[in-house]
Amino acid sequence: MQYGVDVTTYKRVGDKRKDKKEIKIMGSPYRLLFDFFGAFLISRVTINASGAGIDGLAPFGIAFILSFLNREEKKEGIIASVGVLLGYATLLGSVPNVGIYILSAAIVSIFVNIRFNIKERTSLIISFSILLLSMVIYRAFAHNIVLWINLLTSAVQCIVVYPIYYIIKYALTCLDDIKTNHFFTNEELISMALLFCLIVSGIGSIALAGISLRNIIALFFVIAIAFALGSSVGAAAGVTMGIIVGLSTNNMIIYISVYSICGLIVGIFKDTGKWFTVLSYIVVYFVLAMYSKGLDDFKTIEAIIVALIFCIVPVSIYSKISLELDNEKKQDTLGDLHFYKVKEEFTNRLVDFTDVLSTIAVTLNNLIDNDRLLLKNKSSALIENLGDRVCSSCDMRYTCWKRELHTTYNAFSELIRNNQEGRSDFPLELDKKCIKKYALVKNTEEIVNNYIQDEMLKRRLGEGRKLLAGHINNMAVTIGELVEDFSKDIIICNDVEKIIKRALNKENVRYEDVLCYNDKNGRLNIKITMDSCGGSQMCVKHLLPIINRSIGKTMSIGGEGCSIEPKTNKCSVYIEETPKYHVSSYAAIACKDGEKYTGDSYSYGKTQGGSYMVLVSDGMGSGPEAGAESKAAVELIEKFTQVGFSELTAINTVNSIMSMKFTEDEKFATLDLQNVDLYSGNVKFMKVGAVESFIKRGDKVEVIKSKTLPFGILDTTDVDIIEKKVCNGDLIVTISDGILYGKDGDGSCKWLTEFLYTTSNKNPKELSIEILDKAKEISGQRIKDDMTVVVSKVYAIY
Repeated sequence: MQYGVDVTTYKRVGDKRKDKKEIKIMGSPYRLLFDFFGAFLISRVTINASGAGIDGLAPFGIAFILSFLNREEKKEGIIASVGVLLGYATLLGSVPNVGIYILSAAIVSIFVNIRFNIKERTSLIISFSILLLSMVIYRAFAHNIVLWINLLTSAVQCIVVYPIYYIIKYALTCLDDIKTNHFFTNEELISMALLFCLIVSGIGSIALAGISLRNIIALFFVIAIAFALGSSVGAAAGVTMGIIVGLSTNNMIIYISVYSICGLIVGIFKDTGKWFTVLSYIVVYFVLAMYSKGLDDFKTIEAIIVALIFCIVPVSIYSKISLELDNEKKQDTLGDLHFYKVKEEFTNRLVDFTDVLSTIAVTLNNLIDNDRLLLKNKSSALIENLGDRVCSSCDMRYTCWKRELHTTYNAFSELIRNNQEGRSDFPLELDKKCIKKYALVKNTEEIVNNYIQDEMLKRRLGEGRKLLAGHINNMAVTIGELVEDFSKDIIICNDVEKIIKRALNKENVRYEDVLCYNDKNGRLNIKITMDSCGGSQMCVKHLLPIINRSIGKTMSIGGEGCSIEPKTNKCSVYIEETPKYHVSSYAAIACKDGEKYTGDSYSYGKTQGGSYMVLVSDGMGSGPEAGAESKAAVELIEKFTQVGFSELTAINTVNSIMSMKFTEDEKFATLDLQNVDLYSGNVKFMKVGAVESFIKRGDKVEVIKSKTLPFGILDTTDVDIIEKKVCNGDLIVTISDGILYGKDGDGSCKWLTEFLYTTSNKNPKELSIEILDKAKEISGQRIKDDMTVVVSKVYAIY
């Protein structure tokens, strides 16, 4: 093990699994409350159809108990059984023959809540047999009915219970899948809606100051479902609610009409917002009240109360219902979650790799200090080596190294030290008694020379290790910045995708895929993949107007227009929000006298993030070597910004690379970067060893100054960031230091500031050439250093 290497000790950490919150629907307190109140209310629902000879049937409570047969949570069945029995008890005196349901529910509850190790189908047959037997016994003793009539009536009632049991059991199973990744089918949604409708219907004729509680809850349930899931589901929920409530009121047509029409209207207007939706609901309710003569069961105050409750409930609640029950939105949400999980996993991998690089850098730095710990042992090793070489065969070794060990040791140490310092002095103690002086001196010279060479090699290795540690650490920092940029949120816009797809389908535009997302700046971006149009510019002439009309925004073709995949002949079109500004640039250059190639490099153009970037890099010196340094800086920053990384990340990366220098005469480079946000007009000046820049607005000139060091001099980037704002007609002048040399070479920008004050030229091309010519004139037509001028003009599009 090497000295100085940090080895962390193991630490016992808590079990993270204990801290994880699990979503458990079955057996939760909320579910038990639902089971109790649901059982209580659903057992109160009766079927009243006197005209058809059916009156006072209440099979729903027994069906609810049977639905807990073979269910995992035993306490749910007990709670439901208690609720059903209490619900049936409230019907005593108002519903004939309710006693048969109380007796049957009690007997069935005992069987349902006792665990038998039998198959579900067998237990179900036994349960219905017990139900049939209990009904027959009750009628035999309570009413003394003829046996065959008793058997027939009881069998019919048992048959009625079975489909209700199946629906309720199916609905309860679906409720277990709430807050999971389950996609609900139409049958599952209908079964859950039926269950809730039965529960609401069980409220009965309870009223407060003449206001029906059932009507309020039923109406709110219908319009809430319609607002969350749309008109089709809202109308279906209204019809279902109307049928269930109508069964116990003998007024089914009116209830179906009111609930279904309100659900339909709310679903149609849901995209207009909550307030306009509730207004449409109130209007349609009043229309129904005006033109319907049989609307006695509904009161206007009830509709108004429902509207107030609907407005009070936050939109987020309706959104949660929609995300849970709308399969399309749920799939989009799960797709987004999957995307973010993949991105998070990739980000974590990069973070781990960054930690590895940082650990390597720290370890290499720690290992450099190992030699310091070995210094105290090196002198002893040299003395022992010299003694082994010379004294091992000497007859006087016993006297020197046993009897006079301390004196001999100090004399050998002095001899080695004198040789290292270039002195020929022989220690007096050795001169008196040593019989091998010549061999001792020669071996001392050889050992010292070997030691010096070995130390020089180790020092070089240490310096190289230190240099490598610094570079690896810079790489770790750079990758960390890349991870930070990558981990910024990109929001997928599923709603916009649907609107665009609907519009394209309506216009018979064939496409393969549509992707819409908001970038890290919150701006909408659209990517459409379709068959290549063969250069007919379909994306500009036909596709872009359709998108602008459908989403109500002014969009434009982004990037470099269309990109075609040669193998598949598919065209990818990138569409972005139209920026407010446009920038036009022109560059004028001149090489140093006697040179064919300039040491300056420049670039300008639109970037991926909706910005316009200007780059000017001045390589130290002139000629192709300086040009290679500046060109490398420009190309690397261009490449990083093209793929979406920030300018600061790109600058830090370039500095890490440029700092890897192995000779003292290697070149450096400066950087002058401007990033203009084409949407806001904010401009960011980033300078690394660069000279002044200028903003000319009308007859005013603003000088942007900085005092920083070029790339590669420091381990960390020495960068100045100055933020300004530009508007229509502004000129941004970017130069290299050769422009400011002048006749005396003082590097002052005073003459250029005065020139910009006086000039009336606003054309970027002409102005850049004028500045270059003026610089040549001031320097006496002698170009002492490479000259570069980039003039950019800002135009407002709207």
